[in-house]
Amino acid sequence: MDKLNLLDLGLYVVVNNAGQYFRAKGYGGVGQSFVSDVKQCKVYCKIGPARSVVTYFANTYPQYPTLQIIKLNIAGYEVLDEADRVQKAKEKKAKAEAAHEKYMAEHSLKEAEKALKIAQDKLNKLKR
Repeated sequence: MDKLNLLDLGLYVVVNNAGQYFRAKGYGGVGQSFVSDVKQCKVYCKIGPARSVVTYFANTYPQYPTLQIIKLNIAGYEVLDEADRVQKAKEKKAKAEAAHEKYMAEHSLKEAEKALKIAQDKLNKLKR
């Protein structure tokens, strides 16, 4: 974990001249391409995809100013301990599986009892 202290991670965000951030909509997506809240924008881990967005908009819409790329430098980190959450999820899954097995066993028992009754009825008819 000490090596993470030296980690200098750069994240990239595309911004227009109005200070709005680019939001990728995906294929056939709807909504605005630029949003004012940074939490809703597309964050790139590499500069290449961000540059391709800038190039695309510059070629497609030459009447507008060229977009800018903002580099966010992340120096600190926080380790999230997920052991308790994972343990609770495992226990919940095991409990659900046990309940399902119990239900299936009860269902199989009922079906077997029905089949036994049908077989006994057939046997009684044949004996008469």
